[in-house]
Amino acid sequence: MSNDTHPLIRRAALGACAASLAALMLPSATAHAATTARPAVTLAKPGSGATVLTLTVPATRAGAAPQTIDCTVTPSTPFRYYGGPYGGGEEGLASVSCTASVYKIQLGVALFYNGSQVTYNSTTVYNALSSGADTEYPLKQGTYQTRAQATITTVYGGTSVTSPVYGSATVTLP
Repeated sequence: MSNDTHPLIRRAALGACAASLAALMLPSATAHAATTARPAVTLAKPGSGATVLTLTVPATRAGAAPQTIDCTVTPSTPFRYYGGPYGGGEEGLASVSCTASVYKIQLGVALFYNGSQVTYNSTTVYNALSSGADTEYPLKQGTYQTRAQATITTVYGGTSVTSPVYGSATVTLP
């Protein structure tokens, strides 16, 4: 069979293929309503510690208990590093660690010099328990602090919850 001799058969086959793909891609109205009515994730309480987010994920099955996930955001005390892009400087690290795998973790870290933000970096990871980010600044005499904030999305298409901005201890360098 040549493509030129039977164009109607080819069109009919392509049409049937397209229709079956459309049925897979476009769920029925009932299935669509069930998948779009996602329960919201709530920030149940500020957390058991100064940097803990406690998230409550509603149950997805009837009779199941909601899941509680604690995510700890930790900004490290800034420290001096040697080498690197500035030939040495001040570095701030931040991490977030969750008690169960979540769909997405967005972590931002900023370094403050004498009370003003001088640098920022962020990272995003998917299907993870934890994440980390760092930022660097050329060394100058003064006071430094690392601050961090995390946004957690527990399930695909779910509601994101953003933490407060947490700050580390400050350090003064000569």
